[in-house]
Amino acid sequence: MGNTEQSAIGKVGPYRTVQLSKIIDPATESRRCVLNRKHVEVNGVIDYHTDVDIVTHLGTHVEAPCHHGSLTKDVTDLPADHFMGRGVLLKLETCEPCSLITRADLEAADRGRVQSGDVLVLDSRFHSEPFVDNPDDRRPHLSRESAEWFLEKGVKAVGFGDGICIENNIEHCVACHDIMLGNDILFLEVMKNLDQLQAEIFFILYLPLPIKGLDACPVNIIAIEGVPGFC
Repeated sequence: MGNTEQSAIGKVGPYRTVQLSKIIDPATESRRCVLNRKHVEVNGVIDYHTDVDIVTHLGTHVEAPCHHGSLTKDVTDLPADHFMGRGVLLKLETCEPCSLITRADLEAADRGRVQSGDVLVLDSRFHSEPFVDNPDDRRPHLSRESAEWFLEKGVKAVGFGDGICIENNIEHCVACHDIMLGNDILFLEVMKNLDQLQAEIFFILYLPLPIKGLDACPVNIIAIEGVPGFC
């Protein structure tokens, strides 16, 4: 196991934890991320403060409804329990390359486990760096049909890593945002270390900064495996 994988794994008491967020490095990040560290001295005591200039859709982030169209709810308009809960990993093994994710694909991966209020984490066997031009990109794409299935199931959020595409089909991307964010089903983009999960059901949390007006926020997503009631 490499250093990145090692740092993603931890323990809280008897429970195994997995960090599912990308580590953000301002030196290499393509989206805006500027830190300005300032020297502060008060009564002879030296401290440092940091001005942080970032885009809300930086690294692994949660998207609130006001990210899209005329929707107005920001990250502070939803209760805290909307940002944590029972996580379910759905491995979409029936998807064909570059296909739209269907109800049948989701049902096959679900096997009757998904409950109202769950947080879904989707993955497939096809992987590609998101939001870059890659002619070999074979990831399946979220679809209107998949968004309607999420709504019927009553889930509170849907996350995915580099095994699921959201950006390459504008029609279905817009439909997913309309249906999901329009019904307070949040997006978690783009997750890491899904291959480090040992359980397919776990406790998950992804708390945004409680700043009024944020349409999205970078989050440190943590899966906790083995918690009674969440396994």
